[in-house]
Amino acid sequence: MVHLFLGKGGVGKSTCSSITAVQYAVSEKKTLLDSMDPAHNLHDIFQTKLGERGKKILPGLLIRESDMEQMSRAYLSQIKDELKGLYHYQQALNIDKYFDILKYAPGTEEYASLLVLERCYENQKYDEIIIDTPPTALTLKMLALPAVNLHWIRQLMKMRSEIVDKKNGVAHVRKQNQYSVEQDPIYVRLRCMEKRYGKLETVLKDTKTTELILVLNEDELSLAESLMIQKQLDSLGLQLGKVLLNRKTSGTEWENRISENFTGIRRDSLPIQNCPVIGLEILKNLAESQSALTE
Repeated sequence: MVHLFLGKGGVGKSTCSSITAVQYAVSEKKTLLDSMDPAHNLHDIFQTKLGERGKKILPGLLIRESDMEQMSRAYLSQIKDELKGLYHYQQALNIDKYFDILKYAPGTEEYASLLVLERCYENQKYDEIIIDTPPTALTLKMLALPAVNLHWIRQLMKMRSEIVDKKNGVAHVRKQNQYSVEQDPIYVRLRCMEKRYGKLETVLKDTKTTELILVLNEDELSLAESLMIQKQLDSLGLQLGKVLLNRKTSGTEWENRISENFTGIRRDSLPIQNCPVIGLEILKNLAESQSALTE
């Protein structure tokens, strides 16, 4: 299963995802902890050098800090090669020049994040995959991308089908060879994209495959943003799996407020600690005392 930790910046997503990953690993589940936050801090929490290739921290735990810039470059390079294959007259269009500009365009970060997420879903080596997500706005845009892309792709498929019909009409008049829309390379490419994003949308909505965990603290801004996140997830047809109150104090006021605002959703809490949560030993101790996090 893939577990995505969401929440306002500073609520402790990285800490909670790290503890959860250690819990799964010590229970003998092959676990991957992946950070797609451009401002990685898993290396600070585990006090070790990580990186794109990842590092084995425990026998069953690999930690990786995905290189989002590298993923963006790989995505743009792939699209450029595909366009060159589809449009043989690309020299006249000077595609390379346009892609040099496109790498600075809005949206590339969201696509890079989606590529990391897609890579996680395709990985069959691990029993549990924990993802430390980027800030809220970027995460929500990433989660919306499959549905948004499917809408545009299906419209483009319809338009391309009409173009092929018109071209066949001209070919018929001129007594030239005709071809079906399924033979059109651009339509075929759109069909492949529809299949890809449709698969992503399906797994994101499947609660047996994906768990969305919302982390929040005992403060009004954290609660307000958490409610906004839940509303956005609902609009995308995505179900929140659990609400995790991090840095919980001894009182019950905030547990009651969370219960009132997130009805029907599993809830858990992680008490406030009297020392920084860094280092493998502290994480292991917390993992043992907070076994409910992975239930």
